[in-house]
Amino acid sequence: MIAAIRRRAEADTPQDDALRLDALVRESRDAGIARRCLLVSLSSLPRQVLLPHHLRLARDAVEPLAMADRARVFALPNQDLIVVWRGEAQAALAQSLDAVRLLFEDDAALLPDPALLTRVLTLPDDADRLLDIIDTSMRPDPFAATRPAAPGRKLDLGTLATIESALTSADISRMVRRRAVCSRGEAGALRLRWEIRLISIDELTDTLVPGTDITADPWLFRRLTRMLDRRMLALLAAPHELRGAGPLGLSLNVSSVLSPEFLRFDAALSSALRGQVVIGIAAGDLLSDPAAFIFARDFARARQYRLMLRGITAELIDVLPLRRTGLDLVELLWSRELALIDIDAMPLDLRRTVLTGVDTPEALAWATQHAPGFVAGRLALPEDRRRANS
Repeated sequence: MIAAIRRRAEADTPQDDALRLDALVRESRDAGIARRCLLVSLSSLPRQVLLPHHLRLARDAVEPLAMADRARVFALPNQDLIVVWRGEAQAALAQSLDAVRLLFEDDAALLPDPALLTRVLTLPDDADRLLDIIDTSMRPDPFAATRPAAPGRKLDLGTLATIESALTSADISRMVRRRAVCSRGEAGALRLRWEIRLISIDELTDTLVPGTDITADPWLFRRLTRMLDRRMLALLAAPHELRGAGPLGLSLNVSSVLSPEFLRFDAALSSALRGQVVIGIAAGDLLSDPAAFIFARDFARARQYRLMLRGITAELIDVLPLRRTGLDLVELLWSRELALIDIDAMPLDLRRTVLTGVDTPEALAWATQHAPGFVAGRLALPEDRRRANS
């Protein structure tokens, strides 16, 4: 994984990626070096699909192939993704192809022909074809001016190493926050159902690397979150942490659910409390490694945990196969786009939905109208907690 992360981090901009890929293709053509390529033609999809969440999930979907021999991932200026590697890597290729197509399985209208989305090419035979694709991707994008740039310095490998080194001995307890998840009773009063324990990314950044946007590179940030998972699990496994604890929620990577730290955390839980723990798994983990996702899901369910798919936005409801995840809950992120869609026509069971970000009167009004099973946010607190926070 480190090698794949390093290759991804080397690209400063999509234009840089395009130039590097151009040089690689010409090298293969001129020297007769055999390579294989997977093209994910995101630019061929409708404009409404080309949103940051979709692009991030597509990058997650090709992650298995990024582990192939001497693999490199290129993100072109028109949003197309190209993975280049040596050798066959048939299992990883099949896994990535399945994960990309899974993105649109629930809405065939967005993807009438899967063959248009993914193509497997061979170098040097398809060199000219790839060079044309690269050239096309470099043409000016009329939408580029509307995409805001990320503030601050971006996380790089050196900064990541600094953070990881500091985290091995840092006291993270003061960075841990609790976020209440509530439901409405019959009289309409909000009732606390569980508390999500999470490490504040803002606090972590301000403490260790001020002025750095540590979420800018999804590959590096995912690696960082895995270490944060381990530290959180180790903290909670301490005997005094869970003494008298009530229902709680954790956001974990799939690999963290299968880690030794999780097993120690599991051993520290009482059987009664274990059934009241909600484990949130990001949608990107479902796409990057479906087999590991299914294994972790079944393992956690056998241990009586409740499972939630995290990070679903209004744009993703129709894209992800929510009916087939086999999870107990779905976390839906509030945005104004929710008010523009017919939520009742979506493949979403609102009774099993946790609406997060209920921080504004608009979000609260939407929650009141559509009555999701659970809500979280500053305006979605029981009265006693709201008074305590004011």
